[in-house]
Order: sequence, then C-alpha cells, then structure tokens
Amino acid sequence: MSSRKGIRRCQACGKDFRPRNRVHIYCARETCRGDRRANYMKSYMDGWKRKHPNYWRTERQRDYMKEWRESHPEYFRKWREKQKRKRRS
Repeated sequence: MSSRKGIRRCQACGKDFRPRNRVHIYCARETCRGDRRANYMKSYMDGWKRKHPNYWRTERQRDYMKEWRESHPEYFRKWREKQKRKRRS
C-alpha cells in the first residue's frame, strides 16, 4: 500500500500534488496558478474595500473616473473582446 504522506489535493483542479512547503494549497499548473491569483486578489480587494468604504463615493473620484472613461473610449470594448477570446480558448 502506498503512502499519501506529503500529498495534497489542489484546491482548484482537485488533482493530487506534492507541495514544496506547508502553505501550498494549489498545484503548479497554469490554470491553478491563475485561480490562486484570482482568489488572492478577491480577498485582498474585499479587505481593501472594508478599510475604504467611501472611496468611490466622493465627487473627486467620480469626476476622475468620468474623465478617464472619456479619454479612453475604447478600453472597455477591447477588454470585453479580450475576455471573450480567453473564454473560448
């Protein structure tokens, strides 16, 4: 019978892997690394938003974003197209 000592199941793909240290919960596959980064950013931004609840509610910030959107009219259209291409591949 083989020993499972040191083997973990990846949180993203569910496959077994051997972590390099006690902290690793994701394997080294590209898609799993992407999931790890996305989960980290989500938790980071959730904490940041709790610390700065009124950040986007100020008139100064609304004006800044309005000016930015007007000066970059194609940004969100290009971003959406890029996201669609990523999902297809």
